[in-house]
Amino acid sequence: MPKKIMMYYGGFEIEEMFDASQWFVSGMYKPRNIEAGGGASNETMLRSQPVALTRGQLAELPYAAAEAFDSSYLEDTDTQALILDPPDLSRRIRYTYSAFAEPNKPEDYYNLYLELNSRRFVVTFSRDARTGENLTGKYVSEVIGNYASQAEHRKVFAEIEETERKTR
Repeated sequence: MPKKIMMYYGGFEIEEMFDASQWFVSGMYKPRNIEAGGGASNETMLRSQPVALTRGQLAELPYAAAEAFDSSYLEDTDTQALILDPPDLSRRIRYTYSAFAEPNKPEDYYNLYLELNSRRFVVTFSRDARTGENLTGKYVSEVIGNYASQAEHRKVFAEIEETERKTR
């Protein structure tokens, strides 16, 4: 019999765990090994087959991004162009991880790599893992300077620029 997999849910304010084994046994998720000793996280996991966003969800994405800006320290950033003349964001999305909002209610998290007014931002949004609905802007950060913590984001921006350059 497989080992029971206990996971946290609902963010840092909730310290309860539940038995999430069914999500791993079904093959929908696999452990996310991020602990120092190589152990699996008990807060986040990886989706085995991330699901692409639909055309309708891509159309909703600018609004989810604006929501993230509005609820952040970057709320004064001008996102009007994003809403009024949405760019093609389909190549600017990367799946990052999944977590449980509630017991047995997984959410998949994605990063959206945006350039607004010559500034670079990473917007994290989520959606219900079972239905694919409910795009929700979670948070946003600006990619500035040469900080080691942002190296992966700079790499993704470079990949996006290269891909966009080739498709022009």
